[in-house]
Amino acid sequence: MKHTKLIIPLLILFLAISCKNYYNEMLDWIDTIEIGLNIEDVKNMQPDYLEIDWEDPQNFENEKWYLITKIKGNNDVLGMSNFLVFIDDKYQGREVRK
Repeated sequence: MKHTKLIIPLLILFLAISCKNYYNEMLDWIDTIEIGLNIEDVKNMQPDYLEIDWEDPQNFENEKWYLITKIKGNNDVLGMSNFLVFIDDKYQGREVRK
């Protein structure tokens, strides 16, 4: 009985640690994208742990916002949306919206 009380919390801790969340890696990757880089180069740099909706951007005048639809292992409880922002097909940065 004593061992069970110790094993269960350790098992839960192990499972929580082993589920890799790539949110911080996404931020690091975004920080490495050079401002002014064209959209094709950014697409080619996209890491495997991210899914980006390149087919359906949100358009605002000469801006296109591409939604990061999935970050592997991320369970964002706040429900924040991350976008890659391009102006005239040149990378400008990231926007975060609720």
